[in-house]
Amino acid sequence: MPAAQNQIPPARVARQGALLFSGFALAQAMSFARNAIVAHWLSKGDFGIAAAILLLLQLLETLSDLGADRLIVQARDGEEPRLIATAHATLVLRGVLTALALVLIAQPMAAFFRIPDAQWAFSAAALVPFIKGFVHLDSRIAQRHLDNRPQMLIETLPQITGVVLVVPMIWLFADYAAVLWLSVLQAVAVVIVSHAMAARAYRIAFDRAYLTRLIAFGWPIWASAFPLIAVYQGDRILIGRFMGMEGLAAYTAAFMMTMVPGLIAAKVANALMLPLLAVERDAPQRFASRYRLMAEATALAAALYLTAFIIGGGAILPLAFGSNYVGLGTLVGWLALMWSMRMLQAVPGAALLAKGVTRPFLIAGIVRSAGLLLAFAALSHGFGLEGVAAAGALAEFASLVYVVVCLDRLSLENNAHSRHRLGTILAMRGLLLAPAGTLALLAAHQSAGDLALFDAATAMLAVALAVTALAAVMMPDSKRELRAIYGAGQR
Repeated sequence: MPAAQNQIPPARVARQGALLFSGFALAQAMSFARNAIVAHWLSKGDFGIAAAILLLLQLLETLSDLGADRLIVQARDGEEPRLIATAHATLVLRGVLTALALVLIAQPMAAFFRIPDAQWAFSAAALVPFIKGFVHLDSRIAQRHLDNRPQMLIETLPQITGVVLVVPMIWLFADYAAVLWLSVLQAVAVVIVSHAMAARAYRIAFDRAYLTRLIAFGWPIWASAFPLIAVYQGDRILIGRFMGMEGLAAYTAAFMMTMVPGLIAAKVANALMLPLLAVERDAPQRFASRYRLMAEATALAAALYLTAFIIGGGAILPLAFGSNYVGLGTLVGWLALMWSMRMLQAVPGAALLAKGVTRPFLIAGIVRSAGLLLAFAALSHGFGLEGVAAAGALAEFASLVYVVVCLDRLSLENNAHSRHRLGTILAMRGLLLAPAGTLALLAAHQSAGDLALFDAATAMLAVALAVTALAAVMMPDSKRELRAIYGAGQR
């Protein structure tokens, strides 16, 4: 990565951050709108089957992640054509193997969910990873130079396509099949846009040296996908089995709504935090300075997100998905707590990736997968959907603690006398979640049941102001940076 990139103007970072946030927010808003339209149009049972198909597609997305895109951003020689071509080859091979595996397990999955008539749809879903295996990675080279425009078009245009086509597809198929074929068309759009935005030719190669590096970097990320499936898909598999398609539909609607900000945070971490930290991997002071600012900004964002969904989640969910989804405010609150801790983990995750350290992701995933056992116990003992969500939140907290400890250990290994215990820095900033959640609960419980939308908006604004004021006390680095920027603007 060029040395000139070390001194990046703050204004450029701010512009790229705004681009990433708005782009990912638009993509997630389009995805949310598509799912909301489907939920309004289909019966709750059909939406449950559609949710099972989406669950499978998310599983495929997770299993296809070998971390090749992050290696291109992180590595010093990430623009080497043979490395890019070898990365393309691994994506194609993974897409083919995953598609074949999904065809083989389609019948058992349909039987598990007790929907044998939908077996064909589970088999057809294998088209999605197969098609996405041919995506062009040139946009990741642009990200090395802090140019996220190509990646934002790859994220947003297919999602906009999905919204445009959702009503015609539902009119054409009138059942869960519309969701399947929409996902296939969106996968085609992703590949087309990635090639259209590429400045370099698409090539495939098998270079043994680069393949060895890709495997060494990516296998912990790939292996960590399996416990992640246990967390983010396994709970819904259990719900579909224990509580049927209607229970799965309710949980999926709440999960879809709460995951949007969490996914945005994770994607911004890879697109913005990773290149900014990777360029300073060998400069501990500057690395720590950038990390502290990222930790503080993420902690504040997670706290505001948590308060918003604890207070207003129960009112927003039926507004988005329809009257079948009332009375789920407690479920939304637990899921928001889970995703807020996932948002916090994006920062140490980016720091570990910037240092080229990926093994902690595997162990963190295994720790997180313990939540599946807790979810099974919750369902077995009648704690319902809220018990499953609480189990996920507890497992996410344990995973966050593990990653924090790993990052502290790495900081000390790099410099035994280091004052920059990066994991501890994040943990201290993350304590903001405790008073934020408490204030949100107090505001929410002023009314019995779910708050009305206007009351929820008023309470959210009041709590957000209180949390921001509290953050100003707990986050000295951000205050110092803002004062410096303001002072530079006055001169």
